[in-house]
This record gives sequence, C-alpha cells and structure tokens, in this order.
Amino acid sequence: MIHKTTIKSQIISMASILTASSMFFASAAMGGTAQAAEVPRYDKTIVAFGDLNLDSQQGTKALYARLRNGAESVCSSFEGRDLFFKRLWQTCFDQAVAAAVVQVNRPSLTTLHSRTIGRSKVYR
Repeated sequence: MIHKTTIKSQIISMASILTASSMFFASAAMGGTAQAAEVPRYDKTIVAFGDLNLDSQQGTKALYARLRNGAESVCSSFEGRDLFFKRLWQTCFDQAVAAAVVQVNRPSLTTLHSRTIGRSKVYR
C-alpha cells in the first residue's frame, strides 16, 4: 500500500501580491499601464510514507522528519539573509508542515507536531 501526502507552499501568494502591488505602483507613478498580476503558482512536493509503520513512535518520527524536509524544499524560494525573507520562509515552513500533518490525519503525528511547535523555530 502506498501512502503519500502533498506539501504546498501557500505563502507564495503573499510574495506575489507584494511584487504585483509594487510593480503596479511603480508603473502608475511612471504613467504606464498596469496589468493584472499572474495567478500565484504553488510549489509542492510529494512525501511518500507507505514504508513506515505509523503505529510506532519511530515510524511517526520518521514521517514527521520527511514532512519537515519536504516543507524545507517547498519553501526554499524564500531563503534569504534579510529578516523579511527569514520571516516569509518560517511562515511558509510552519504552514506547509501543519497542512501536511492535517492531510495525513494520524493522532500520533498530530501529537508530535503539537509538541514540536514553538520549540524548533529555525531561521535560515
């Protein structure tokens, strides 16, 4: 049996809105025409976990690590040195992991995620 979940970066819409609004205002200030912003594209990755026993603590921890790695991958477009991008990355990461945990819908995974939140704020 193959189990998998999809991790999406949903914060991209915020970055797209910021970019689109700054381009709109720059264009308007220069007397040009403004075009509608492109529909945001969500990055995503598939995390397979059919090989894990989610009834064991070890299997649950392994899945959680895979979900976190997937979220890091999806949110990598927000990596940067300035505080704005660090905050965007952290928000993207937190939301992606939380959404994946909800999608998997296993009490042991939800419990592990709840215990981990707040303890592991890692800024890139």
